[in-house]
Amino acid sequence: MSAQDTIGISIKIMGKQHQFACPTEQAKDFKQAANNLAALCDDIKSNSSIASSERALLVASINLSYSLLMANNQLEHDSKSQMALIASLKKAL
Repeated sequence: MSAQDTIGISIKIMGKQHQFACPTEQAKDFKQAANNLAALCDDIKSNSSIASSERALLVASINLSYSLLMANNQLEHDSKSQMALIASLKKAL
């Protein structure tokens, strides 16, 4: 990837401004993901006894990781179900 393929974006998370470089074509999605993380951190910090920004970020990261794990598990389950259905249909034909 060359320098022309990246763009710098600025995101505010937990009251601090952060600069990131990302592929130009992914900038919109990257910024949306970062904004979602910032909102999740703010929600965690305001709705719990967590006072530390770093701790709120850690809890948000674990929550997101768990959500990704569950989504991947569901995707794998759905894929296996589809493969079984395809096998049944092929056998029926």
